[in-house]
Parts: sequence; C-alpha cells; structure tokens
Amino acid sequence: MSPAAGNPPALEGRYTLAKGERIRRRSEFKALFESGKRIHTEYLTVIHCRNTSGVRRIGLVVGKRVGKTAVRRNRMKRLLREFFRLNKYRLPASQDILIVARKDFSFMKCQDLCGELERVLAGQMKA
Repeated sequence: MSPAAGNPPALEGRYTLAKGERIRRRSEFKALFESGKRIHTEYLTVIHCRNTSGVRRIGLVVGKRVGKTAVRRNRMKRLLREFFRLNKYRLPASQDILIVARKDFSFMKCQDLCGELERVLAGQMKA
C-alpha cells in the first residue's frame, strides 16, 4: 500500500503517528484482547475492534519470548509503526488495531512485512 493510493491527508507531510493514534492504557489493551476479532498469520496476530473515538488507533505487543534482544524487539515495533504511519488513511476509521508478534520477523524487509499486513487487513477489515 502506498500512501498515494489511499485518501491522503489534507496537508502535505501529515503522515505522522500522533499520540492520540496509539493505544496506551492497560485497560484499553485488556478490553481489546477480550472483545476484539482475531486474524492470525505466521508472524502476527491482529486483533481489531470498533471504537467510539472516531480515530483509528494502533497498539503493539512484542514480548521477550519473540525477540530475545531489545534491538530485535524495537526493530519489529519500528516496522509495524512505519506500516501504520504510511497506511493509516487506507484503514477503516474508528478502529482499534492491536498487533501481537508471534515469531521473530526482525530479519524481514519492510516491503515483505507491509505485503503481509496489507493482505490481512485488506481482506478482513472492510470499512
């Protein structure tokens, strides 16, 4: 998914990940784990649910079991945040998305990971 293919933001250069677009509270993570719909891939589990805020938000879970070192875990989170940052306008509004890493994918290139997420999210999360 390229940024130009979706509905781009009104102002140029608005492909940022704002604080309000992140799931940060433990209670929000817990609610999403309990009531969200799950989509499984080889490397990821995507849990999504509608929200009332009107904003699409992302939460990331990359545990020590998946990436043994902080360097690997941080790379995986950077790749996931980059995908969301560039493609958030193509995802349905008012949606909370939680991405849980199942296997180490720190070796993957950004294009490979984006392709996998694109297939998952395009097929399952219609607006």
